[in-house]
Amino acid sequence: MKIFALVSYPFLPATTGGEISTLQLLNHLGMQHQVKVYTVEPYAPIDPKELHFEALFHMRFKPQRYLNIFLPFTLAKHIKAQASDVIFLDQPFMGWMIPLLQLLTRKKVFVRCHNIEYLRFKSMGKSWWSLMYMYEKMVHQMADLVIYLSEVDKEHAQVEFNLNPNKTALVPTGIAYSHIPPPIVQAKEMVAKRHGLGLNQTIILYFGTMHYAPNYEGVNYLMSEVYPKLEAALGNNFSLLICGKGLPQNLADKMKDFPQMQYLGFVEDIETYIDAASVLLNPILSGGGVKTKALEGMGRNKTIVSTYTGALGINQEVCGPYLKIAPDDNWTAFTQHILSSLSEQKLPISNAFFDTYAWPGIVKKLSERLQLLLAGK
Repeated sequence: MKIFALVSYPFLPATTGGEISTLQLLNHLGMQHQVKVYTVEPYAPIDPKELHFEALFHMRFKPQRYLNIFLPFTLAKHIKAQASDVIFLDQPFMGWMIPLLQLLTRKKVFVRCHNIEYLRFKSMGKSWWSLMYMYEKMVHQMADLVIYLSEVDKEHAQVEFNLNPNKTALVPTGIAYSHIPPPIVQAKEMVAKRHGLGLNQTIILYFGTMHYAPNYEGVNYLMSEVYPKLEAALGNNFSLLICGKGLPQNLADKMKDFPQMQYLGFVEDIETYIDAASVLLNPILSGGGVKTKALEGMGRNKTIVSTYTGALGINQEVCGPYLKIAPDDNWTAFTQHILSSLSEQKLPISNAFFDTYAWPGIVKKLSERLQLLLAGK
């Protein structure tokens, strides 16, 4: 199959959860099909050998790219040159051009939704969420197929956007491995040495893109609500590490008042920190989409303690005891889940988890759904 993809935001080199998800999906599609990606110029050098698709860096990283009325005609030329079978829009923000692309190329268009965007903006207190609702509904209805990262989002869209269920499909975000990888040798010792921790200290980890409001708000909840409870239970026998680029300076400064917390910024080898940690946290109360960090952690056999909002979209049945969920704003329950996880003995996470969230299986199912789309089914 020949797939022409449009990614309207800079995602290379991939560092955030959403960027990594997009890169891995395109790479795994490229391992099975011929994929050409029209996208924004990368914001740092990349190694083309890491890409299993052809990248066309022809978009400037400027806001007006979203309203470029000439872009559909440019894309149509590339689509015809590739003899593409299907057109893929990652996210709905350029969905206004779907009718033009369909008219100019006579090809089917499918859209990938990382979140139900209007709900994400509404939860973040954006006053213009209702305008996003109207635009998003229009895009979802114009697409030939819309793929969602969670069953929750898919069912919500079918109702709110009045979609035929046959025009929707579940294609979750995934992880790069199909079984529990070997743990990094002496991961805890390496992390402890780097950051001056005691080897007897329990490492608790929270990581994500920290310039994203729901994530940095999570840091605030950890400081104000969770840290005092952990300190009362564990004394100084723990270290709460925060990883991810872009934490606002006022929160980084505030963290200096919490001796058992450290902000480490972006780390290249997050897997080392995951393996060093006893438990991972997901303390968010707004935003949307499946939390890639939770899946990555569970894929390495680590327990995730999450709020209800943080776990939305994750198939809890396949996670078993590795996903512990506290009600939103119930930080006592959240902390109790952390403490109980420290002494809990569990069997390795189930094969059902990898059957659901490993990329090879995900892309195989998507390919089968695209074949049906091309067949008019």
